[in-house]
Order: sequence, then C-alpha cells, then structure tokens
Amino acid sequence: MPDTRILPIDDRACALPAPQVSALSRLYPNSSGKLRHLLCGHPLLSLEALADAAPRMRPDYVEVRNAANRNGEPFAFAEQGDSDPATTIRTIATANRWVMLRFAEQLPEYDALMRGVIEEIAPTVRAVSGDPLRLQTFIFVSSPRTLTPFHFDPEYNILFQLAGRKHFAVYDPRDPWLPPLRSESVHRDGDNLLPWSDDFQHQGTVNTLDPGEAIYVPYKSPHWVEVDDQPSISLSITWCSRASFEQADTCRLNDWLRRHGMNPPPPPGLPAGAPLRSGAWRVLRRLGAE
Repeated sequence: MPDTRILPIDDRACALPAPQVSALSRLYPNSSGKLRHLLCGHPLLSLEALADAAPRMRPDYVEVRNAANRNGEPFAFAEQGDSDPATTIRTIATANRWVMLRFAEQLPEYDALMRGVIEEIAPTVRAVSGDPLRLQTFIFVSSPRTLTPFHFDPEYNILFQLAGRKHFAVYDPRDPWLPPLRSESVHRDGDNLLPWSDDFQHQGTVNTLDPGEAIYVPYKSPHWVEVDDQPSISLSITWCSRASFEQADTCRLNDWLRRHGMNPPPPPGLPAGAPLRSGAWRVLRRLGAE
C-alpha cells in the first residue's frame, strides 16, 4: 500500500517553486505555456502507488480506454473483460491502454497533495479571477503512442508530466477549433470532443513535455495529446472561478435561447464574468427550463 500520510509541501514535494509561480502569473488566465515542477519522484505518483490507489477509488471514476485513437473520432473505452485497472497500470508498457483516475482527491492523501499545489498558486489565481473553486485531480497512466483525441475542458488546468514524454498541442478557444455551439452545448450534454480537420494538425502550439515539465491550459482551450515511445504518467489539477461559472451559465442560457429560435451573443472573455446572464439562467431553471 502507498504511504497515506499527509505529506508536507516542502522543497522536495512542492509542485511549483516561486519562479514558476511567477511564470504562471504571466500566463494566467488566457495564455497557455510550459512550466517546471518538482513532483517527479513523489511517493504517491509512482506506477505502483497508482496501481494500489485504483481499487480504492469508486469504480466509475477509474476509466480504461483504448490507446489507439484518431483526432475527430470517439475516445473508445476498452472492452469489458480486460484485466482490472490495477493490473493494466502495472503492465501499462504493453497494455495498449489509457487509464484515468478521475477525481483522485476522493482519496485523502491525493486530496492533501492537490490542496498543497493549489495553496502554492492560489495567490496568483485569486489576484486575477478570485478564489479557485471546484478543485479536482485527474491522474493519467498511458501506454506508448496513446493519442487523446482533440477536445476541450471547461476548467483551468495545470498538467504535470511525471514519467515518459508527451506532445501536448494547444489551440485558442475560438472558431474554427472551438465552434461556439459546441462551447455552449457541452454544459448540457457533456460532449467535449471536437470536430477535426487535417488542416488543424499544424495550427496549434505543440509542447513537448518531459518529466519535470508542466503546462498550463486555459479554460476551454482545445487540445490533443500524444504519448511518445515510453509509458507516461501525468497529474492534472483543475479549478474554476466565479467568472467561469458565470460563463458556463451564460452558455447554458445561450444554448436554450438558440433552441428556441434566438441568436444570443457569446459570453465575454475571461476573466470577465457575466452576472446578469448567469442570473437570468438561474431564474429560467427555477421556472423549469431545460
């Protein structure tokens, strides 16, 4: 079993030293960019520790998907009856699989790790967008050459590369990469995969991430990710803000208005919020809008 004690956030265990927090402040909230971190070698983030963590999590929060994917196509789940997630993690070098521990903060030791990281960046985040809200942790264990198809996430994200190499391509959250209707409908149907054109391949910024490197990904920035020729372990810590919650509500409102024949304007760019339109959506919800 992994060491489940709450570990101090010291010079060895911390995520981002002060110069890297300063670098994040120059990026946040709307520019993507690479950072350096100090989480490699953390005892909770080894392959064996993660294999031990998987069966202690809620089964529906441990996803196993196929490694062979294409942009613009579904990210297929692995066939039922394959080996259990812990075994898949231990044999990830040859499993041809991608394993995600979703909401790893449900385990107290990973919650403590997440909160230590957030404590380091909270002053930077708070100065721009207020308190970081809805903190979540995702851990990815990937076989060589796994492709995570083109998609977007409605939160801010720092991904820490711990083992192996990843190529992480980031695009601006706008047409043609993020169609406005998809930006809105994700808050209704949860579908965050994006349409793909081969022309997109070289239009994003491709960041090569080695162990000890991280990338900040802005709210809703489209991206695809490909593992190099060695197994990969990555940790992703995400958060939202009051303004991003208001933007999400505005997207829900816009989606509802479009389905009723109207053509509403998009929400303002972050870090601006949209309190009036967010409030209008909450009123509609109380009236039974869906």
